[in-house]
Amino acid sequence: MRRTRAHSQRSGFTLLEMLAVMVILSILVVFLAFRLGGLGESAKARLTATYLNEISLAVAEYEHEHGDYPPSEWDSKWGAQPNKKNAGIEILCVTLWSPKWGGVSLSEDKLDNTDGDRSKQSLTTHANRDLFELVDAWQNPIAYFHRRDYGREDLYITIDEESADWAESTIRAYTNPKTGNYFRSRTFQLISAGQDGVFGTKDDLSNFERGDG
Repeated sequence: MRRTRAHSQRSGFTLLEMLAVMVILSILVVFLAFRLGGLGESAKARLTATYLNEISLAVAEYEHEHGDYPPSEWDSKWGAQPNKKNAGIEILCVTLWSPKWGGVSLSEDKLDNTDGDRSKQSLTTHANRDLFELVDAWQNPIAYFHRRDYGREDLYITIDEESADWAESTIRAYTNPKTGNYFRSRTFQLISAGQDGVFGTKDDLSNFERGDG
């Protein structure tokens, strides 16, 4: 049975407040790190972790309004999908910047179109038809999975640290090695490929604690 509107508003507001405070504190920590040590690899990791919190807050705001999290599956009503690269995060961006939503709290500064694809029709409030991604501090697309798509393997275009060139990398939603269950099994996953630019390695960053060192 769906919760009453009054209860939904009260619970959601409290959750969003807590997330907002966490994001603000994280931003302050990263700002101090920049002032003291510049933008080294550890600072990029902190910046990316902070940004994952910001995206999580925007996704939670959407869920609070619509009753579900933004999809990570292409909608056939948008026309043919240009390609299968960076799919989840592109669909998240289409949803958050949709004219029907218009409530996104994220800055456009972290938008990029690393694979250069465009939709056949205008899907967002942007002046062009680019299918943007949200990128981390290494300028790589951040992977996004709605819980419905946790079993899917997605293809992402990232910059490989060793070759300093664009490379294809695949990623699935993470599971807990102890239980076999998906992390954030009822919500969504956000994953950064980290410093090495390769998904599925130990330096990946996410909106959950993997506990694998």
